[in-house]
Amino acid sequence: MERIRKPILLGLLICFTLVLAGCQQALLTALVLVNGTDVKPKYDTLLKGEKRVVVVCRSLASNSYDVQNVSREISRQVSKLLDLHVRNKKLKVVEPVKVETWLDNCNNDFDNFLEIGRDQTINADIVIGLELRGFQLRDPHSPYLVQGKCQVHIKAIDCSNGEVLVSETMSIVDPPNSPLSGGPGMEAEFRPRFVQVVAEQIAILFHHHDPHKSKRIDADNLDMHRLQ
Repeated sequence: MERIRKPILLGLLICFTLVLAGCQQALLTALVLVNGTDVKPKYDTLLKGEKRVVVVCRSLASNSYDVQNVSREISRQVSKLLDLHVRNKKLKVVEPVKVETWLDNCNNDFDNFLEIGRDQTINADIVIGLELRGFQLRDPHSPYLVQGKCQVHIKAIDCSNGEVLVSETMSIVDPPNSPLSGGPGMEAEFRPRFVQVVAEQIAILFHHHDPHKSKRIDADNLDMHRLQ
């Protein structure tokens, strides 16, 4: 009798283990379906409490005159992405038009990002300052090749006390593996897409995101293979 019970008990134990494993897998699948595959942002600076944040970008690159409009485009895109994706209902992102008006009034000449964050017309709790230290769409030595390269330093500063909450430098290259070949008109099509990539790489530092869905520019999604 004892010999019969042991196989039965062992079989029941195996069945219970399989069912439990199945339940765990089902639970995991349900969690993925509900929450997706998002990961937490590297910095939770914007996730807690009531926050009013302003994004401002300026160029320190040697060709800063050429990329002045790029700075504003990146500011707009980062502001939009933070407004859409940061999981904090109490977050308020200052409208980019207010930032651009402030910059126009001072001819883009200011000493530090706190100036704009503390200005009465902006009145931010946190200023996210972006310093473009390099931005190019073409290699000067290879004018018929297009590859976006950008180096940007990101700061998040508490406007109440000047504390630097985030300080990080990013180097972004897209397409990451090799440049695209094409004629002069290709750059105009490529530029807004690269600006979007730069903005996305900056914004995901502060909001939940799916790392598998991060957009990367390549010849296919740009339909650039037809120009080669």
